[in-house]
Amino acid sequence: MSWLNHYKSFSQSRPWTARFLLTALTIIILLSVLRVSLPFVIKQAATYWFESWNVEASVGDVEISLFNGKFSLNDVSGKNKAGKGFSLGHFGVVWRWKSLFDRQLIVDQIKIRSLGVDAEFFDNGEMSIAGLEIKPTDAEVKIEDKPVQDKAAGIPWDVIVKKIAITDVELCAKQFYDSNKLRLDYCIKLAALDWNGDAGFKSSMQTKIPDALPVYVQGKLSINGIVLLNNQLALSLLEIGSIDVEHINIETPESINIDNINISRFSALQRAVKTSPGDAQVIAFDQLNVGPLTLSKFSDLSLGTIELAGASAYLLVNRDGRMEFAQWLPEKQEAAPAVQNEEQQTKPFDFSFDKFVFVSKQHFTFTDESLKETFTVDVHNIDFRLTQLDSKAPEQNSYIVLFLSIGEHGSFKLDADLTPLSDRPSVKGRGEVAGLDLRMVAPMTRQYIGHNVKSGQLDVDLRLDVDKGIINSNMDLSLHHFVLEMLDKKEAEELNSEFGFPLNSSLSLLRDRDNTIRLEIPVSGDIESPEFDPKDAIVQATSTAITAAVIQYYTPFGLVFAAESLFDLATTLNFDPVLFDAGETVLNATDKEQLDRLAALMLERPGIHLTLCGISNRADKDRLFPVSDKAATSEQKQTIPLSKENIASLKQLAGLRSANTKNYLVNEKAVKAGRLIECSPEYREDKIAGVEISI
Repeated sequence: MSWLNHYKSFSQSRPWTARFLLTALTIIILLSVLRVSLPFVIKQAATYWFESWNVEASVGDVEISLFNGKFSLNDVSGKNKAGKGFSLGHFGVVWRWKSLFDRQLIVDQIKIRSLGVDAEFFDNGEMSIAGLEIKPTDAEVKIEDKPVQDKAAGIPWDVIVKKIAITDVELCAKQFYDSNKLRLDYCIKLAALDWNGDAGFKSSMQTKIPDALPVYVQGKLSINGIVLLNNQLALSLLEIGSIDVEHINIETPESINIDNINISRFSALQRAVKTSPGDAQVIAFDQLNVGPLTLSKFSDLSLGTIELAGASAYLLVNRDGRMEFAQWLPEKQEAAPAVQNEEQQTKPFDFSFDKFVFVSKQHFTFTDESLKETFTVDVHNIDFRLTQLDSKAPEQNSYIVLFLSIGEHGSFKLDADLTPLSDRPSVKGRGEVAGLDLRMVAPMTRQYIGHNVKSGQLDVDLRLDVDKGIINSNMDLSLHHFVLEMLDKKEAEELNSEFGFPLNSSLSLLRDRDNTIRLEIPVSGDIESPEFDPKDAIVQATSTAITAAVIQYYTPFGLVFAAESLFDLATTLNFDPVLFDAGETVLNATDKEQLDRLAALMLERPGIHLTLCGISNRADKDRLFPVSDKAATSEQKQTIPLSKENIASLKQLAGLRSANTKNYLVNEKAVKAGRLIECSPEYREDKIAGVEISI
């Protein structure tokens, strides 16, 4: 006990120093006891609390460093009787003691590792989160019953978090309806989340802006390895490689500013059956970059440049006619209509951006398996740029440039000014389709119009002119080696009825020596008119264009018959007949000039065939078989019957006329004989003395 005697002696000589040392020693002893016992107390308290919720829990190591402001919890897990619960590999927090005296909780770092949580939600309001069974309550909290905060009670605290590091997280949730029928079953996985900066709750801000939530954020955020998995389909709904958000500045929730958002390696709606990496998911992209971004009052979003790179898509219509991604949609349930107050209903959401750039060498593929033969169209090498879009200035011109490849060799270009947000939009610009292989649409033409596209390439020069909703545009079409074969007579007749003429035979009239059909199709109408239908407008414009093209082209070659219906034009297109002197079969100079023009037509239109019908008439009869009785009147001459031999001679005369006409075109003008078809010769008293020519 010599140390006690020494302390008594020391306390008598230096009483205040001795008392301070004794107090300090007591505090050290108490802190040591607290340091040793606190982890045990925390473990026991936590275990007891979980047991009170019927969750069997275990807690691993608890580490506390009071002087350094550190606390960590390791290997915590728990499960209820149904096997649902949670697990946590590590939770750690580092805080500052000094700031507590200023009513500030400053957390320098929060670390979470290996976190797993199960959750279940039921339509009766019950839920299970981390194994804790939560029952709904019928008690309603009345506003007048809420305790009123006593402002004199003290100044509220500010909370600031500097760094957050979260790794290896998996949160799973199920939603049930109608007696525990499973509606949704998803798990979200997160590889890592890192926050660096200041994220806080600053109650002192309420003195400046009373109605604002006192939250502010300044810093940057990085999220990696996000996967949202649909357990029912065993497929991922969403996968994101990384999200990086630079220089976040949130002064209040109503004023959000971000310098840049970058999303990389994005894919959505994983497909169950795939044949190549390009069709592994419905939609994907390599990179999305957005910045700067400003959001004001949750209703005004302003963006700088949006850049999307390496996007691809694969859209499939199944054999039952449904889009493949329909499997991702939950079963529809009747829901009560949402109640919105007047302010929510009328408050608009405004947005704007300076420039949108979309560049991708990947493929956008659409496949329809619901047809008798699978239809596929592939779009790739896309370069799309759109500038200046502002919902608050809908009449402001935007500028669009688009290029894309279609199939192996086809392409589409567009260059236009437009006002897409206007109530009455306007478009001014040019477009071009080049080298489009029309065989790709054969499965659709076979299915819906009873025709097969055997061959064909399409070029289009498109002039876009829409002035405040009034269309006055024009398409110059060139169909190269376009062969449309009829497969189903009934469907072909329905198509002909829709166009107002037999499409295939009419198009053959327009084929030039290069087997190309050229059409100028004006498209007009009012897009706001209830009667306006783009399909009907194009069909009507195409019908009118073909009619006009046939009449305009063939008139210089002697077209003499133009009925109101193009059906007549396509089947009985008549030219000026070749006229002969009475009783003659030799072509004269005028006849040869006329046939020369028809020979030029045959050269320009190698797809057409001419029908040559030789005819003899009354003048021929009078020349070959004159009546000798001079006293007979003209009326009497007409009633004198012809013998069979005379009629045969007149028909022979008619046949020689058509034969000589054909021989001239074949021998002198090199027209193939197979393209000239002779009719049976006829004798008609009241018709021409010559050869009728028709297509």
